[in-house]
Amino acid sequence: MSPKLKQYFACIFSFCIFMYLVLYFYVLPSEVLVDEQYGHGDEDLLLQKKGLEESVILQKCSKSTDNCYVVVDRKVETDLGQMVERHMYVKGFEDESDTIVRLIPQGEKTFEASDTRMWKVDHLSIRAQYVSLFFMLFTLNNIHFAHLSNAHNPPIFFIFFLCVYLCIAALISAPFIVSALSLVESDNDGKTILEIGLGGGSLDMFLHQLNPKLNITAVELDPVVVDIAREWFNVGEDRTRRTIVADGLEFVKRAEKKGEKITHLVCDKYDVVFLDACDSSVTIPCPSKLFRTPEIYNTFSEIVKSTGALIVNILSQDEESPEAMQIVEDLSQHFGSCLKISITEEVNVIAVCTKQAISDSPGNIEFLRRRAHAVTMQLGLQDVLKTIKMN
Repeated sequence: MSPKLKQYFACIFSFCIFMYLVLYFYVLPSEVLVDEQYGHGDEDLLLQKKGLEESVILQKCSKSTDNCYVVVDRKVETDLGQMVERHMYVKGFEDESDTIVRLIPQGEKTFEASDTRMWKVDHLSIRAQYVSLFFMLFTLNNIHFAHLSNAHNPPIFFIFFLCVYLCIAALISAPFIVSALSLVESDNDGKTILEIGLGGGSLDMFLHQLNPKLNITAVELDPVVVDIAREWFNVGEDRTRRTIVADGLEFVKRAEKKGEKITHLVCDKYDVVFLDACDSSVTIPCPSKLFRTPEIYNTFSEIVKSTGALIVNILSQDEESPEAMQIVEDLSQHFGSCLKISITEEVNVIAVCTKQAISDSPGNIEFLRRRAHAVTMQLGLQDVLKTIKMN
């Protein structure tokens, strides 16, 4: 090789080294974390995140429901510092996230300078809106019980949570408050939970991580929702937790008739049943109208154990609307008692129905007050629910 050719290759090599060093030290962010499975070009995407409050992760449409789902990672500034949440919502309803989970940062990396797609999901954090510590400590100060009954109906109680207390927190707390689930962890081993409507899996994954020995089955109609939950919300499958793609209505009907065979298990009675399935109705999308019939209410009563509970997420334009009130009253015809949990600044209300008749005597109200306080302490909600007062 001639000296000139050697000099030419040496110059080319030196230039490449120089450009690499320039890119490494001056162009690429020092804290960038790129997941190689997403291919090349991620550096540009991360650079574009600077100054933005959220990053769109996925948009995917379902042929079975005609819904298009959007997953975003969103930066939230709180008194406790910067946090990153992962939201899933139906396109066109950006302000109404179906699922919100907190992400666990890798080291000291920030939203702007890291690929948050690689961050793990914190399933034990259930407060979807990470409000300021001051707000969490002082807004929820009262729980009021009111008694409604007549000669034909069993009693219905109303519990008012006066704060921005998330629907997911109310759903999780409810079975513990009525003792369908025990605060003694080992007492819950092997107890059976059925969830109709998966969403991002926040509810059942919280319970699964709280006690992996709970036997949890989630039933979801839309396979796209299941795919998103598994890929982006870390919803897993194992021996005691599974997701079934099926029509929830048909699932509970079959459970009532002969039991549902799930792997090696046959389960026709459940300790807790969560109904969180919705439709496109404008007035009351949740629960889906298909579930709001006397026959289905009776079916739920049949598949709930004598010491169990049915927990229903009710979403209406007005929590005191006649339609929402009617759902709770109709449910009470098939159960011993129903509680209604209302969440201030949320339009959701939670119906909690048990086979047992719940007395409104002062002693029992005091027991429920102590029980609710113990639940919040056990589940790590004491910073949200600081004090409880009963009228």
